[in-house]
Parts: sequence; structure tokens; C-alpha cells
Amino acid sequence: MSAMPVTSSTLLPLELVDKCIGSRIHIIMKNDKEIVGTLLGFDDFVNMLLEDVTEYETTPEGRR
Repeated sequence: MSAMPVTSSTLLPLELVDKCIGSRIHIIMKNDKEIVGTLLGFDDFVNMLLEDVTEYETTPEGRR
């Protein structure tokens, strides 16, 4: 039985976040909030620095 070859196309989670720097991202929070902004940077704990941010909240009446 042979092992599957390791491919270099696999990204680690922090590598994926790093590739998103400068891109517009959507962050969905546990408390029915969504944050949309441009990712400027992040640290090892994935605290993120965003600019041009809009925060949305889902309420019983709908999204606002």
C-alpha cells in the first residue's frame, strides 16, 4: 500500500489568511453579526486589522 504524495497546493489556515491581505473579506460572527472590510493585517492569534468596515446584524425583523 503506497502513501499519497504530498502536494504543495495545500494551504495552512494562516497562509490562507495571509493571502487575503489587501482583499475585501466577510467575517461571520457567532452572535449573528457580519463584518465586511479590507484586511490590512493580522497577528498569530488572528486578531485582524480592517479598513472601510461595515457591520451588519441580523435581527428578528431582518438584516440591518
